[in-house]
Amino acid sequence: MSAARRAAVEALIHQEKAGYSNLVLDGRLRRSGLTGRDKAFCTAIFYTVLEHQITLDWQLRQCLNRPVTRLDPPVRAVLRAGLAQIVYMQVPPAAAVNESVTLVRKLGCSSAAGLVNAVLRRAPAQDPAAAKFPNRAARLSVQYSVAEPIVRLYLAAYPTRAEQLLLSMSTPSKETALRVNTLRTSPEQLAQRLADEGTPSRPGPLPGSLLAAFEGSPIQSAAFAEGLFHVQGLSSQLAALSLDAQPDQKVLDLCAAPGGKTLLLAQQMQDTGRLYSRDAAEGRVSLIRQALERSGIQCADVACADASVWQPELARADRVLCDVPCSGLGILRKKPDLRYKPLGELPSLCVLQAKILATASRYVKEGGRLVYSTCTLNPQENEYQIEQFLAGEEGAKFRLVPPPFHPEQASEGPFGMTIFPDETGFDGFFIATLERL
Repeated sequence: MSAARRAAVEALIHQEKAGYSNLVLDGRLRRSGLTGRDKAFCTAIFYTVLEHQITLDWQLRQCLNRPVTRLDPPVRAVLRAGLAQIVYMQVPPAAAVNESVTLVRKLGCSSAAGLVNAVLRRAPAQDPAAAKFPNRAARLSVQYSVAEPIVRLYLAAYPTRAEQLLLSMSTPSKETALRVNTLRTSPEQLAQRLADEGTPSRPGPLPGSLLAAFEGSPIQSAAFAEGLFHVQGLSSQLAALSLDAQPDQKVLDLCAAPGGKTLLLAQQMQDTGRLYSRDAAEGRVSLIRQALERSGIQCADVACADASVWQPELARADRVLCDVPCSGLGILRKKPDLRYKPLGELPSLCVLQAKILATASRYVKEGGRLVYSTCTLNPQENEYQIEQFLAGEEGAKFRLVPPPFHPEQASEGPFGMTIFPDETGFDGFFIATLERL
């Protein structure tokens, strides 16, 4: 396991500089040559640190005479990884401490070996629940390892349920939501195929969905390679289902990468009609094409395009989905990077969302349907956007309509449906379903 610990620490050092966590880890694993249990152990250390970094840093700070951020990067990463193993991964403390001391020496920081040894022996006893904090936001930030600005946003928007939301997004799910490729198989057939591969599953709450308990990565499944399913969160599935796409229609997916919603829409269309799948990130458009090829879908037209800019060829569409770029505050459980995301870009992000919604609405023909969705629980990106849109000249041509599927306990408001993870078990999402008059 020593090689696995080193690979995890090197990935954590790289992660601090820049990059998506999954890409950083994947690159490190490829270079390390780790397999089997070592690869799984490395992955567990890396993501455990990312999911609990604020809490870990608070515990470490109680045992240091300087901020954690002022430590050398290798020392900081070794301390975080070692403490994560003791507190969250049930690794025997003596093993975690000794391996961490050895590792910090191998990384060229021998002078810090004594500090690592002393701090890791004391830090696990530091309990945030027994500590005093200057305010509630500071306490919740440390307790649930979420940046204070995000905590304050939740406290302002949902004062009576903010802590329950943070708790729900700090509790990992043991099952992976799958979307069955109904063009090639059925939920029952896929469940049997996964069982033959050693993966138990059960029917999901949405038609065409399964919840599976993979031991490793779902993409390692032979059924995945054959295009029998793709991984897609239930709330994301619900957003696409809310469009109610039909065979032979003209359907637009304007912010489509990495392609899960495009696949679901094509399945609803029975691979007929024309599905225009667009995304502004050139590097992510290839992911859509790969997903379509793997799934055997022919009805999609894929291109790189800015959803806020008018494209004449997309006009007169029956269905338009704009799952807009957002702060992602409803999927902290899935993407630990977002726990520490600064909120300074929110104003410009809201401007972009409004532009995309306004442009998307012009594509919808009379009687057509428009779905606006986000994976955040920030009202400024959700209800406020729909309220402002409907109050405008273009929005006056639309009305809100009930979505075809409504999860139990999802909250239906005057401007759309909010899915709270603490009540539904789904990711935090907002979905507004509109119809052109």
